Amino acid sequence: MAGIGFRLRKIFEYDTYIDNIRGIIYSSSVAGGPIFFSILCLSLLGVFSSAFISSHEMKTFLVTIVYVYAFALISTSVTQLLITRYLSDLIYANELHRILPTFTSVLIITALCQLIIGFPIMFFLELDIIYRLTALMLFITVGCIWQLMVFSSALKNYKIILFAFMFSLVMSFLLAIVLGEKSGLTGLLHGYTIGHIALLFILLSRIFIEFESSANPELNFAHYFKKVPHLVFIGIFYNSGIWVDKMIFWFSSQGEQINSFLFSYAHYDGATFFAYLTVIPAYAYFLVQVETEFYGFFRAYFQTILKKEPLKIVIQQKQRMATSLTESFLGLIKIQGTTTLLCLFYSDEIISALKIPVLGALILEKALIATFLQMLLLTLIIFMMYFDLKNQLVKVTAVFLTSNTILTYLTLKLGYVYYGYGYLVACLISFLLGYFLLNKHFRELEYHTFVSQPLKD
Repeated sequence: MAGIGFRLRKIFEYDTYIDNIRGIIYSSSVAGGPIFFSILCLSLLGVFSSAFISSHEMKTFLVTIVYVYAFALISTSVTQLLITRYLSDLIYANELHRILPTFTSVLIITALCQLIIGFPIMFFLELDIIYRLTALMLFITVGCIWQLMVFSSALKNYKIILFAFMFSLVMSFLLAIVLGEKSGLTGLLHGYTIGHIALLFILLSRIFIEFESSANPELNFAHYFKKVPHLVFIGIFYNSGIWVDKMIFWFSSQGEQINSFLFSYAHYDGATFFAYLTVIPAYAYFLVQVETEFYGFFRAYFQTILKKEPLKIVIQQKQRMATSLTESFLGLIKIQGTTTLLCLFYSDEIISALKIPVLGALILEKALIATFLQMLLLTLIIFMMYFDLKNQLVKVTAVFLTSNTILTYLTLKLGYVYYGYGYLVACLISFLLGYFLLNKHFRELEYHTFVSQPLKD
């Protein structure tokens, strides 16, 4: 995302209130992406649809959307990091003409895979066939959007991303209301899905315009399954780790069966989803400030080596990179820490405004801290990817998934007072492990850099 981050950063250079606000809106939209606008749309629908939808139907709709997003994210995580790496290599090699053929192949494969995964599952839903087919279409669409976001990060026209999400939000909301009043639950899902299809096609059209190419679809990215298989495991472990605690609560004795295999636990889901919204400022800051600044020092360090500069210069560049890393984490801690503390300080007002029950309020406080730690963990993972620490990242993400699974299960056994601690402690353990591994590699950076170079005859 550093490429689009550099373009967004230019907005802040004018240093006026209007440009700063504009920059914050653009960067938050790009960083928050589908999650932010979907939660906002669902929140609005929850308020305005009560006149024509029963509470149980609304639960069915909301849980359907949550399942679609959760499993679409997990299913696409198999290839998402691998495609990101391949796309980065194409941009580095200035082979931009190959982006569109790759994108076309990825989109076709993603749509087929989502269809194969979702088609058998829809038969288990005890709802009318039109609703099930619409849910399947939404599952395919969301999966394609997740993959499309990788390519959107290379777009020069970042404004189209904000427009696409805003247009999709308005269309999803209005059509869901109009069709919901006419056809009930099925109409509600219809309208929501049409808005997402519109989002998909707007971004699709922009990618086809910006990366115009007459070449046929290509599958060269498939070689990266063999070249960098670690990225597959990293993606699966991390994204599964994000959702595993929710799933454990869904299918526990505390969960509520909504329809067939659709379970939920409203207390936990509501608290964690609100907590996710609080990290959008930190995501925006990382996109515009942290990664772009670090990339400059990272590139400068390796340029000194390529130019065969004296060791003294190499060490100086390393120290500048270390300072950038430290300042990046401190900046994120300040921004996200302030946001989290404000939410904790005004938690009573938030709980009252959102009508969160007592148990949800207890979970919310832990979820706010946990998402703060997860933001730091994600930042750490991205930095580790810069240094190509694939083996270490597999360990960190595997620990995240495993610890979140075990600790969440234990908190269920210990009682409601401990709900949310599993996710929080899992994020903390994973972050500390990642920090230790990155710090160890960074101390020995010169050694790893020179030893990793191929030997010449």
